[in-house]
Amino acid sequence: MNIVAPQTLFMKAKPSERNILFLHSYTGSPNDFRIIGHSLVQNNMSVYLPLFTGHGTSNPIDILQKGSVDAWWKDTCRAIEHLTTKHLIVIGLSLGSIFALRALVEYPQIEAGVVLGCPVEATDFTAVNAGFYQYVQKIDTLQQVDVATKAQHMRIAQQKLPKALHDIQKQAVQVKQQLKAIKQPLFIGHGQEDQIIDPKVALNLVDNFPDQQVNLHIYPKAGHVITVNQARPALTHDLIKFLTVN
Repeated sequence: MNIVAPQTLFMKAKPSERNILFLHSYTGSPNDFRIIGHSLVQNNMSVYLPLFTGHGTSNPIDILQKGSVDAWWKDTCRAIEHLTTKHLIVIGLSLGSIFALRALVEYPQIEAGVVLGCPVEATDFTAVNAGFYQYVQKIDTLQQVDVATKAQHMRIAQQKLPKALHDIQKQAVQVKQQLKAIKQPLFIGHGQEDQIIDPKVALNLVDNFPDQQVNLHIYPKAGHVITVNQARPALTHDLIKFLTVN
């Protein structure tokens, strides 16, 4: 069985009053934001959803062998350059939120930012580690690969995943050290029942900014990927409100 590979998406609004760049999560894809993206388009916002290098393929190990912090930052920069910087707002989910915050520092012309399930203040990536192995098993099952290939993928993950997560944590620390340079309005969203990134991390992130700069939203009974779980309707409403005035 071959799954349909996710693709980079560009949803053009007519007329378009804002350009929204969405950066997806680790092992995620633009599909994480597709439904909310359509809602934003209906509110005259064009939405660009790039696929990070190594993601969305039939081989889950591509994330480790082709992807990297450097590659994903280059993906982010190319996406920003693809869009007009006029009325540009960046949204990041989990891994993508690290690069969204970095973009706010390095591209001050971006007008506002949104970070969801952001791990910049996190110190424990144990659940991310476990989640990657679950992802490998899921994709291999969908692709119906043989036992030998499954074993090979697990061996490669054991070899390469520790360094990959270390590099992500290192990038998060570097971004954390630059948070004071962010002057744009910031929306911080987190699921109250997030088992991947502790919700307390969102509260710690808020403390880096003046109260008037930050909009904090904690979504009850919601897990990590709040763009697709039960938090999505409330998140969509809150995002449209925030994006319309910033």
